[in-house]
Amino acid sequence: MRAPLPIGSVVVVLLCAGGGLRAQTPADAPPPAAVAPPNPAGEVQRFEPTEVTESRPAVLPPAAPTAPELPPLTMDEIAVATTNSRVTMNVFGDSAFKVDSVTSGKPAFVLGPLDLLLTGRSGNLMALSEIALETGDDGAIGIDLERGFVGWHAETFSIDAGRTHTELGYWNNAFHHGRWLQMPVDRPRAVLFEDEGGILPIHSIGVTGRWRVLTGEHQLELMAAIGNGRGVIVDNLQLDRDDNLFKSLLLKIEAKGFGARELRVGLSSYYDRIASEPAADATGGATRPALPDQTITELISNAYLAYRGSDLTVIAEAFDILHTATGGHWNTFDGFGLIAYRFGTLVPYATAEVRSGDVAQDPFFFPDPTAPSAILARFDEATAGLRWDLNTWSALKIEYRPTRIVATKSWDQREMIDWTFGL
Repeated sequence: MRAPLPIGSVVVVLLCAGGGLRAQTPADAPPPAAVAPPNPAGEVQRFEPTEVTESRPAVLPPAAPTAPELPPLTMDEIAVATTNSRVTMNVFGDSAFKVDSVTSGKPAFVLGPLDLLLTGRSGNLMALSEIALETGDDGAIGIDLERGFVGWHAETFSIDAGRTHTELGYWNNAFHHGRWLQMPVDRPRAVLFEDEGGILPIHSIGVTGRWRVLTGEHQLELMAAIGNGRGVIVDNLQLDRDDNLFKSLLLKIEAKGFGARELRVGLSSYYDRIASEPAADATGGATRPALPDQTITELISNAYLAYRGSDLTVIAEAFDILHTATGGHWNTFDGFGLIAYRFGTLVPYATAEVRSGDVAQDPFFFPDPTAPSAILARFDEATAGLRWDLNTWSALKIEYRPTRIVATKSWDQREMIDWTFGL
């Protein structure tokens, strides 16, 4: 998944890219004097791949020298002027200090991933590339192309082709790889990335189309996608091939503005046929001894509710994952919720998540039961935290997260202070 990258190359890339970076405050608030004046004919870039909110005026308001910087109302919808260039770049990163029971309570400083988001626009045409630089346990720097696609975005229709975040549920496309974008430090475990212990197809390689049936105050959007299916294991993304003829299929419907302006409710479903695998490969290494030589049918169902206002934020999602094969069927449920309320620059928040069902016996999640795995089986987890927006583009997060492991009836605990930014 990752290729080593020399330290010198990383520094050169960042220095070259940083010279063209220009940003300003959101269009909802007048920009401060230190920001470059807006382009009268400038386009507006948004971190969300699909613009699902109301249209914004093409002409940005004039600079107000005495206006203070204010945090954006919704952190994944930040306007960035495309002054003098059709291509913009944004940088996300964080550093943390944590104590957890997994490392026997030994405190440590942690360097989070550095996320580079490049977006190019020309009329309805857009292209996006998201690259994450991460340090491994051995200190080496790895590079991941997290997203890379080209798209055509019109007022009521859009289509993207390439590697995208799967339109499964709400969180996965509302918050991407920059930790500053989301309220807590980490994603809920249900929507963790595939190489971090996730159980869902977070990334998709294929084509995604969206159609806005209703626009304006009340919006209704339909989405459909077709792409390469799952690989041998969860973390096996098939970038240039597919193990079988059948392609993964996705359908999603979302309504916004019914009952409250910022309220979204939606349903999504994902279907795939995971190719069969032998118990061992040609060298004798285990591949899928738990269920050899059988195709696994996968059906994922999801429902969500999300309200993100200027003060109150409420997000709730539920996923049901059904795997079936000749040898039986395995059903896994995962649900999580988040609630937060803003008091000026301070935002206390809390999350809760539960995972239940047959996840520990699932031959796709645990193809070799004797091998170690990053996937956590049944658990109950809660998080209590406080987010302090230091300014418009940086925040400090303080968290406490206890996790109860059902199988062993044990507890894992983590305390963390995370300083994150998005520029």
